[in-house]
Amino acid sequence: MSMLAGRESLGQAVAARRGLILRIALIAALALAEVLIGTFAPRGRQFQIPLIMLAVSAAVFGLALVYRVGRFEFGILTVPLSAGLLNFITFPTGTQSRIVMSLIVSLALMAVWALQSVARTRQQQWPATPIKKPILAFVAVSIISFGWTTVLRDPLVIVPPKFAFVQTAALVVNITLPLLALLVASKIHEINWLQWLNWMVIGLGVLAAISFLFNLPTAALISNGARGVFPAWVGALVCAQALFNEKLPRWGRLLLLAFLAALIYYYFIRIPDWFSGWLPLGVAVGVIMFRRSKKLFLLTLALGLGFLAFHPEVITQNVLARAQNKGDFERLDLWRMNLELVAQHPLLGVGPAGYAVYNVTYHPADARSTHNNYFDVLAQTGVIGLAVFLFLFGVFGWVGVSNCLALSHQRGFEEAFAVATLAGCAAALAAMMLGDWVLPFAYNQTISAFDNAAFTWLFLGCAVSLRQILAARRPVITASMAA
Repeated sequence: MSMLAGRESLGQAVAARRGLILRIALIAALALAEVLIGTFAPRGRQFQIPLIMLAVSAAVFGLALVYRVGRFEFGILTVPLSAGLLNFITFPTGTQSRIVMSLIVSLALMAVWALQSVARTRQQQWPATPIKKPILAFVAVSIISFGWTTVLRDPLVIVPPKFAFVQTAALVVNITLPLLALLVASKIHEINWLQWLNWMVIGLGVLAAISFLFNLPTAALISNGARGVFPAWVGALVCAQALFNEKLPRWGRLLLLAFLAALIYYYFIRIPDWFSGWLPLGVAVGVIMFRRSKKLFLLTLALGLGFLAFHPEVITQNVLARAQNKGDFERLDLWRMNLELVAQHPLLGVGPAGYAVYNVTYHPADARSTHNNYFDVLAQTGVIGLAVFLFLFGVFGWVGVSNCLALSHQRGFEEAFAVATLAGCAAALAAMMLGDWVLPFAYNQTISAFDNAAFTWLFLGCAVSLRQILAARRPVITASMAA
């Protein structure tokens, strides 16, 4: 009887946690499949088509499982998995740019989302998010600019045969990334999904750090996804959980701090000439420390400045000299050229990727991208587009600050996540001054940079989700206090 009762209790426990078990099994299976495909993928061209077919089959199978379990959130989790573990699988476009799996997955999710939105009634809609209008406005400006500037393009401009395709691909990327944030904000309504994303990306960061530090072949899995603002997002998530989440065991927080130290060592010491790696990471960590303790922030700042005062060669040789050799300081001239072009097309710019053909025509000896997202957005969508873009990031910043104030001194996962997303937003704003890391330019990072850019928009959308989750709790909290 006792054995029978034990079996029944075990069966009841499994049935009660069926949803959780299914989630863990699904995510683990997809992650394992992607790792195995990447690790054992042959390099020869003759294996490329079978490998792509295998990856696409796995993606279709995963989406089928998502549909079967009835949770759209599983599909969202496949975006960072594909951006972090499927970098080696790309699809040719006939140009130097290639389509990555994370972009395909995101477009598929948005197609399903659009169909669901059409079928839903007004009562079923999730409350409007604060980013909905600015994102839709930016999408509209980008599309209008695409058509408007194509019609009014300078007739003397040299247009390559495949430029129409490149410009269309650039438009798709420029509107898909912001829509990814809106998708996350509209679909994630529970904290546990934010936890999944948090620890999943930290896991990807561990994989990237180990692969890069020890030159492991697994770097091929995540080399593209780990560029741009990815180090800053991993550092922000790790640092915030270590300093704010007191519900974690002490050993867990110490491990996170050790991992943060490894990140700082790699990006600040091993590759100090890559501004886009260490500067946004430093901004993110600085924001988190300032939020946690003003004294801790000032102490860390004083130690850092003291070290540099006694070791000035760290800046003069490892940073400035290397940057000069790479030509980083020539960007001022590129920005000047960009502004001169915008002065002739102020309202809507010259369209997605449009300033490339202007530079090739009128500045053939120096036809390069601006390596700056602000100037890119200004040139591609004009003053109107840049104003909407900056307003959107102002909303993201306001949401981040609001979340931090609402969760102040709670010292749990939610407060840590709120601080991390605010710090990541600040890091993204800094990174955009150093390169096209948030909206990849078609002729610089190319559309394959969707892999690393997706992380920024995913977590900015998560910040909005957290705000809506907190807002939905207030009536319950108010009612309980009144009772």
